[in-house]
Amino acid sequence: MKTKPTKTLFLALALSAAGPAQAALCQLDDVKVTGVGIFDGTTAGAALIPIPLNTLPVGAAACAGAFQGNDGFYPTTNLGYAGDGLLNGGPQVASRSILFPGGAFIGEQYPLQDLRGDGTADDPGWIMLGKSELQGGLGTFTPSAIDGDRSVVLDSFFSVNETSAGKGTWSFTPDAEAAQRAASVLGGNWIDQFAISFKAGNGFALYAFTSELFGAATPKASDPLLNWFGTYDLTETLINRGGKPAGLSHATLWVRDPSATPAPGPATNVVPEPGSLGLLALALVGLGLRRRD
Repeated sequence: MKTKPTKTLFLALALSAAGPAQAALCQLDDVKVTGVGIFDGTTAGAALIPIPLNTLPVGAAACAGAFQGNDGFYPTTNLGYAGDGLLNGGPQVASRSILFPGGAFIGEQYPLQDLRGDGTADDPGWIMLGKSELQGGLGTFTPSAIDGDRSVVLDSFFSVNETSAGKGTWSFTPDAEAAQRAASVLGGNWIDQFAISFKAGNGFALYAFTSELFGAATPKASDPLLNWFGTYDLTETLINRGGKPAGLSHATLWVRDPSATPAPGPATNVVPEPGSLGLLALALVGLGLRRRD
């Protein structure tokens, strides 16, 4: 069975590959979580319980970009292997540049892993769940296959809508049984991060949220799952060449397979505000686990 690392928050990353007339550096508050829910069980009939806390909204744990061009390439095997997909250190399709050498948002607390089982820990672990194309402000989500399996990700997992140029809402809503279906990929774990790539105009920016932000530092496939609801405002980050906010063309959802345990180390840039959010989420997870005993 796979083991999980102890989580901590990321230092914000601000990487730019675009000219100032096309894109600016991302900010953590560009994308926020405004609501969180947790299932009261792990079966199809489980109810989603909102978590009401005054610590919301919560900005991203880390961001990267804005980068010029599109956010491809997308993975093929889609198991988090090194070089398979942009977030796993693969080259951008248009520029052939490697925007994330070694993988996106990798560090001491979120290390490279040996997912291939070849004795070398060089796999970032990012799995693309799918892509939402926007038309008329409404997104249509197309799930990705994971190692050829299209049963894991449902078309209800992700939603993104645009209310005005560069602004809108999003939600990441895996069903109560998602972790069980993903067990062949993730083993006994559930995701330790998710990331959303927003593409608008001639650039894109990436925003990562860690499970630790929501009190699920060591989520297991047997735990009730969280759902996330949020907003985005990219009007200062993704702009057209004329300097006006760019309309969103698509958003891509990624999650990280957490199989490795990192060496212990000090926390970095820990944000105190979400602490009570985490405690309540943990309490609800514990309640769900007791109900199943």
